[in-house]
Amino acid sequence: MTIGIIDTGCDRNHKRFVDLEIEGLTIYKNANNEIITVKDRFSDNKGHGTGITSIIHKNSPLSKIIVVKIESFDHSLSEDLLVEAIEYLTNHTDAKILNISMGVNTNNPSVQLKEACQFAFDKGVIVVASAYYKHDSLCFPANFKSVFAVGSGIVKSKESFRFLGQDSFVNILAKGGFQRVAVPQNKYQFSTGTSLATAHFTAILADAYEKGEWKTRDELNNWISGNSDNNTISLTKHDQLRVDHENISAKEERTFQEVFTLDKSVENFAIFPFEEKEMKTLIEFREHLNSNLTLAIGSPRSIKLDNTMELLQEKGINFITKALNPEHFDLFDTIVIGYFLDKLSDSNSFFGFTLIKECIKRNKNFIVWDKAVYDIINQVINDDEHAYTGKLFLTSFDNDKKDFLYRNVDYVALKRPSICVVGTNSRQGKFTTQMIIRKVLEKEGYKVSHISTEPQGILLNSSCVFPIGHNGTVSVDLREWNKSLRLLSQSIELNEEPDIIITGSQGGILPLHPVNDSLPPEKLIYVKSFYPDAIVCTISPSDSIDVIQRTVNTIKSFVETEVLFFVLTPWQYKFHHGYKTIVSFDKIDEEEYNEKLIYFTEKLGKKVINIKDENHHNIIVDEIVNFFAKEKEEVM
Repeated sequence: MTIGIIDTGCDRNHKRFVDLEIEGLTIYKNANNEIITVKDRFSDNKGHGTGITSIIHKNSPLSKIIVVKIESFDHSLSEDLLVEAIEYLTNHTDAKILNISMGVNTNNPSVQLKEACQFAFDKGVIVVASAYYKHDSLCFPANFKSVFAVGSGIVKSKESFRFLGQDSFVNILAKGGFQRVAVPQNKYQFSTGTSLATAHFTAILADAYEKGEWKTRDELNNWISGNSDNNTISLTKHDQLRVDHENISAKEERTFQEVFTLDKSVENFAIFPFEEKEMKTLIEFREHLNSNLTLAIGSPRSIKLDNTMELLQEKGINFITKALNPEHFDLFDTIVIGYFLDKLSDSNSFFGFTLIKECIKRNKNFIVWDKAVYDIINQVINDDEHAYTGKLFLTSFDNDKKDFLYRNVDYVALKRPSICVVGTNSRQGKFTTQMIIRKVLEKEGYKVSHISTEPQGILLNSSCVFPIGHNGTVSVDLREWNKSLRLLSQSIELNEEPDIIITGSQGGILPLHPVNDSLPPEKLIYVKSFYPDAIVCTISPSDSIDVIQRTVNTIKSFVETEVLFFVLTPWQYKFHHGYKTIVSFDKIDEEEYNEKLIYFTEKLGKKVINIKDENHHNIIVDEIVNFFAKEKEEVM
C-alpha cells in the first residue's frame, strides 16, 4: 500500500521515521504564479506535515509514503497547488490513498479541483481530506462527493471511527482529540483537530487494505459501513449537518468588469437631486465620467443651490428644478437617483416619486444609491401594468460580489502600493481628496485604480464601489470585509495592473461620543481590512492636535502604515447642545485658513495642504513617490 500525503512537507530525518524511507517532492508557486516542481526536496518548516506523516506511519507501519509538499511564495494555500499535487500523485505514482489534511474554506470551489478529485476517484484512488474546523462551513476538497471528509470525534480507541453518511458535511469521525505528534528536529508536541483525524482514518484504511479486508471501492464502502462505531461522537457538531453536493457551484466565467462596473447600456444620464454632495462630485469631476451627464434635476424646494447652479453653468450642463417636459426625457437613457427620501419636504419626496414613475413609463434605466429608493422603484415596476424593459442597478457590494471573489481569486501577495484617505470627521472632502490625488497622479503618467466607498464612483471610472457612507449598501458581514477587500484588491491588480490603488474611508475614525456609541467601528474596520501602505488624513480647522494624533494612532494600532500628509478642509464644525446634539459647519475665511495651515504643519510635523490649490499638487506627487521609493529601497 502506497499513501500519498499532500501537506507542508516532512522532516524525513526525524527519529520517528528511522525505519521508513520517504519519497517526495515540492510543488512551488512563485510570485509570477508559475508552478515549479522540485524533485526529492520536501523539508517541513511549518511542522504540520511531519505530524501528519508520523500518525500515518505509526498506525500503518507497512505502508510506503510519498510526500508532496505544496508551498507558495506568499505562504498561502491555493486550489491550483492542490490540483497539481493530486494530479501528480494520481498520474505518476502508485498511491492508493491520498491524505490531504488541509483545504480551502469556500462555498464555490474551482472546477479544476473538483475534476482532479473526480479523476482520482475514477482511477480507484481514495482521497481522504480534512473537514473545516467549524462544523457549518464548507471546505474543499473534503466536501466533494468523490472525497471522504473527516471530522474530529471522541473515540474509544485510535482504530475506531464513525461513518455519518455520504451526504453529511462530514462523512467520517475519527480520532482528532489531544495527542502527541512528531515535529521537525526530533521533537514532539501535542495537537488536536480534523487534520489529525484525517491522518488516523487514512491509516485505518491502509491497515485494513494490508490485511485484505478490502480491495475495491465497493468492498471499501461495505467495510466502512460494517466497521462504523456509532458510539463515536463529535463535540464540535460535525455530525449534525448535511451537504447538497448537486448545488455546489464552481467558479464562473463572468469577468471582473461585468460584475463590478456598469454595462455599456448607459450613454447619457440625468441626476436627481443635483444639490446632494454625491451629485456635486459628478458635476465637479465631469471629465472623469464614463458616460455623458446631460441633465441635472434639482428638488423644487431646496436651499443653498447657488454654488451648485454656478458649477452647472460653468460645466455647461442643463439643469431644471421643476417638472420635466417631454423633450427633457429625450436627453437621457438613464437616471441616477440619490437620497431624495432624506428630504424633510413632502413636496420634494412626491416630486421624486413622480419623476420615478415617469421614467419607468419611458423605460429609462435607473442607477440608485439608496436601498429604500431601490425598493420603491421595484414596487412601482411590479404594480405598473406597463411592461418595463429598462435596467435597475443598485450601487452596492453584496454577497453575490463577495462570492464571485471567493470563487475566482486565490490568495497571493499584493504587489501594488496602496493609499487610504481617512479623516477626523465628516464634511472634510475625503472623496474629493481621492479624486484629486488620482487626477494629479494620472497627469504624471501613473495608472491609478480606485475603490470607491461612495456610490458615485460607479460613474467616475472607479474600479468598483464599496459604499459604506450614508445609507451604505454593503450587505456583506463585517467579519468578511478583510477577506473581501483583500481579494478585491488582488482582482484589481490582476485585471487593471495599476501603479497604485487608492481608496478612502467615510466620516471620522473615532466616535464623537464613545460612551453612547453602540455601533460597530465600521470606518476603522474598513481601513484595517483594506490595510493600506500609507494614509492621507483630512482634518478640520476646529480639530485639536490630540484628536488628530489619536485618530492616526488608532489606525496605526491595527495597520502598519504611515501618514503621507494632511489635508485641511476650510469647514469647521461646532456642537450645539440641547434636546439633542447638533453639529453645524461654517467655512472659515482665507486668512484664517492659511494661519491654520501653518499651525497644523508646525504641530503635526508633516505637510498640511489645501487639496484644491494647484500650487500644492506637486507636494502630493513628491510625498507619494518619495515614500514608495523609500519603501522599495528598504525591501531591497
